[in-house]
Amino acid sequence: MRMMTACAAILALSATAAVAQQKPAAMQVTPPAKTTAPAAAPAAGANVSATTGFRAGLPVQDAQGAAIGTIADVIKTPDGATTYKVTVDGRNVNLPGSALTLNPTGAAAISTMSKAQITASTAPPT
Repeated sequence: MRMMTACAAILALSATAAVAQQKPAAMQVTPPAKTTAPAAAPAAGANVSATTGFRAGLPVQDAQGAAIGTIADVIKTPDGATTYKVTVDGRNVNLPGSALTLNPTGAAAISTMSKAQITASTAPPT
């Protein structure tokens, strides 16, 4: 009998402690509902120009505004990286996504590399 009384007392105390830890309704905070869903990433191999602003036909310039070439294709690799196929002097070269940014108007891509650097880095070995 003493054992049952002791167990009942322990249960009553633990229930009281649990109730004491709950916040009153006025102090409970509900996070705001999300108003927009995050954009889904394009599928591998998909044309990503709609989500990045880069597109085939977009001129590529160096930091000083000199013409380098034109984006021929925007490629999404299987690992999720973006590569740009750029036509430079009639040759297609692939540039990593980090090599190009859009100018403020979105009318041209700005390369972190000069035309000479791109040509030298993609020249076939002699």
